[in-house]
Amino acid sequence: MPRLPTATKDNILIETRQRLLETAAAEFASNGFTSANINHISTLAGYAKGTIYNYFSSKRSLMLALIDEIGTKHTDFIVTQVLLEDDPVLRVRQFFRAGFAFVEQHPLQARIAISVVYGHDEEFKQRIYQTYEKLFNLIIQEIVESGITHGAFKPIDSDTTAAMLMSLYLGSCSQLDSDGKIIFNPDQVAAFALEGLQL
Repeated sequence: MPRLPTATKDNILIETRQRLLETAAAEFASNGFTSANINHISTLAGYAKGTIYNYFSSKRSLMLALIDEIGTKHTDFIVTQVLLEDDPVLRVRQFFRAGFAFVEQHPLQARIAISVVYGHDEEFKQRIYQTYEKLFNLIIQEIVESGITHGAFKPIDSDTTAAMLMSLYLGSCSQLDSDGKIIFNPDQVAAFALEGLQL
């Protein structure tokens, strides 16, 4: 039997790993980390039970890889949208709009991210905080400090303010109705945040 070209093999490995991560997102979002079954994830993805161990050494390593992927996508999406605006006030609005849009477009991933942030597993929490570091830096430098420099915001502690804005975002987008939609409007949340920021 002829061997597959290396590029084809690499693509198959990448696609299989991605499919396993997507299936894991559904399993973890539905059942939580503790109750999720790693063999069930393999079979739901369309592979034999042991296949997942070719890509992840354990259920924990699978969850950590999923946290990395979710956190990176979440952060990159918001950062890209926020930097479309130059005005710090508009950047606050864009931060909440983009964040809420991500949650609505990626409900399973958002549910996992929020459950990790508010969960009890310290390793998972530290991992997602690491992936959100770029987002915190954006809030500090491109929103808060930029707003202070331009005279739009009062002089406030940048780190504390960034943490509060992030907490406001995560808290408000975790409030869902029976259809899984966020009950708050991003512009209302942004207006609330701006009340505390502006002179």
